[in-house]
This record gives sequence, C-alpha cells and structure tokens, in this order.
Amino acid sequence: MPSGFCETVYKDLQTSDQFKPLPMQDTSNKSMYSYAIVNRGENPAVLRLEVGPNGSDYAIDMEGVVEKGVTEIVVPSKFMRYSRLTLKSKQKGQPTKLQVYFQAQLAR
Repeated sequence: MPSGFCETVYKDLQTSDQFKPLPMQDTSNKSMYSYAIVNRGENPAVLRLEVGPNGSDYAIDMEGVVEKGVTEIVVPSKFMRYSRLTLKSKQKGQPTKLQVYFQAQLAR
C-alpha cells in the first residue's frame, strides 16, 4: 500500500541578494502541504510562498522573515495547482544558510 506522505528536502541553500525560487511543487493531488524553513546561518532571510495555476505565473500568497536559528512553518492560504518558495537575504551582502522541507499528505 503506498504511503499517504511525501517529502522533498533542500539542504544547504545559500541565499543571495535576489529572490531565487525553489523548484515548483504540483499540489493538485495533495490534501495538505506545508514548508518548513530552518535558518542555520548567521543572518535573517526573506521568504515568499507563491501559488500559481500553470507552473510559470505566480502570485505571492504570503511573505515573511526567518531569523537566524529559527524554524518557520508556512502553509498557503490559497489553493492553486502549483506552489513554490522563493528566498533571499534580508540584508544586502549578508547571505545565510537555509534548509527547506516540503511535506505533504496525498489526497485519497
């Protein structure tokens, strides 16, 4: 019997001064999903959770800051077929190291 859980982990991500998207997630067959962002670096990072209908056009669902040493959990408030997380350094020239988890329950 297949598991009702799926996970993708992005390790050792380095932020930059520009928003960089993680790979999109097709959430059309997920009943619930969320992202955990762990800031393992020394500087804060800005995150945007984006949702979109077609894998190329996105709208910002929420934006926030992950302080150093903190884990933030983000859950979209709107449903679209695709979601992605974009990340950047909060302060110019002050990158940080992040680890991101995408976890989902599969629709049955």
